[in-house]
Amino acid sequence: VYRAMLPTIQPGTAAETSAAQPHSYLRLSARAATIVVPMRFALFTCLTPALLLLASSTVAQAFHQRRPNNYSRTTADNAATKLNKRLAKGELQLDSEAKTSRGRLRALLEALEVPASSQTLVFSKTSLQRHRVSPQNPRALYFNEDVYVGWIPGAASIEVIVGDPELGLAFYSMPQDANQPARLTRDDGCLSCHATSRTQDEPGLVLRSVFPDLAGDPIPSAGETDMNFRSPIEARWGGWLVTGQFEGAHRGNNTATRNSEGNWVVTPKPARDLHAFAKDFGADRYLRPTSDIGALLALEQQATVHNLLVRATHQMRYLLDKDRVLNDLLGETQSNEHGMRASTQRIADTLAKEIAATLLLDGGAPLAQHRAASNAEFARDFAAMWPKDSDGVQLGELDVSERTFVLPMSPMIHSKAFQRLPTELRSRVFARLQVAIERGVPPGDVQLDRATRAILAKHLRDTMTDWPPPRVRRNQ
Repeated sequence: VYRAMLPTIQPGTAAETSAAQPHSYLRLSARAATIVVPMRFALFTCLTPALLLLASSTVAQAFHQRRPNNYSRTTADNAATKLNKRLAKGELQLDSEAKTSRGRLRALLEALEVPASSQTLVFSKTSLQRHRVSPQNPRALYFNEDVYVGWIPGAASIEVIVGDPELGLAFYSMPQDANQPARLTRDDGCLSCHATSRTQDEPGLVLRSVFPDLAGDPIPSAGETDMNFRSPIEARWGGWLVTGQFEGAHRGNNTATRNSEGNWVVTPKPARDLHAFAKDFGADRYLRPTSDIGALLALEQQATVHNLLVRATHQMRYLLDKDRVLNDLLGETQSNEHGMRASTQRIADTLAKEIAATLLLDGGAPLAQHRAASNAEFARDFAAMWPKDSDGVQLGELDVSERTFVLPMSPMIHSKAFQRLPTELRSRVFARLQVAIERGVPPGDVQLDRATRAILAKHLRDTMTDWPPPRVRRNQ
């Protein structure tokens, strides 16, 4: 009901004027019958139960398309649009590598400040230009803290996902043909895959571990796993290439076969670098001879956090807008400073709890038994994305021998996506983190000793201007 009716109440319209009058009337029709009732009474009796039911779940329901988010009708303002402006003014040119199949890839990465060392390769046909992807022609992915780039040798376009203050994530493509203008074109059609149940109906990043056949097609009957930092290691990287030091079972680096019991399995094979796949393709086709285990682990945790922050932002904006509408229609004033109704406060608390636990990497799969080690170039480039405190401490330093990072916290707390959270939600996340870090009561299975908590507390105070004053400390 809310989705159908409230978007029609726009500023300056007759509907807005009518809704603001206490004695206005709303005409409700049901087939041939028409009932005329007072507007305020109709909205209270008809809309309120539907609104509360719709908003009562923390599982997103395409909130990005609802007011005030209005994804499809909102103009983008992000790294892609800024790059387009520079290109249009002639301030920058994206040169094409004519002697290779890379086209504008290297120039685009440099323009968007995405390190080439973040390269990971996926050979399963699980992307837009799937007909170009195969074990003989893997797709390369690159990322920084707010931009993700996908490139396939010989494909028509480069695919780009960027963080956006209003859209959360926006989707673009750029032609590889040097004869076509270098311009990133927005493509909301990507939401058909990137805003589904896989991302809880909000714009998001999709990382899948499948059972690929010899051509790279996922085998539907074999199933698949969403890849995140909580996924079991043995179920990850089906259809991906994994290079570097790593021991133990996973689904990467090979195609699926049936075992003696008739089940689909992938027998992984070790690969120090991409030269291990020389029979399928030449490593020099790509910017780096790696699909590094460190880059994969960093990407998985980042995508998990990024998706959650985007989802929570869209949902909270919707809820806050809903509260403003209801408070106005019902002539009510809420006791809290943000005007949130009780149901919205409960949802905000639940979202804050989830975000805090995810930032502290609660439930992350242990890595100690796998004796992993990240590529030094990527480890350096990834750490450089995040701020250092006065002691030189920073989040995002890789230590994949036991867990993904040296400090048990996602560097995404420093990301633009976290900064975009509504204040009403971000303050609650801070409060939860303070309980975990300053009072020593972390969520879930998170283990934080006193020394680690002291380091995290100082780092957050030094590097975040809106980090709250210390809370009363207990349970030290």
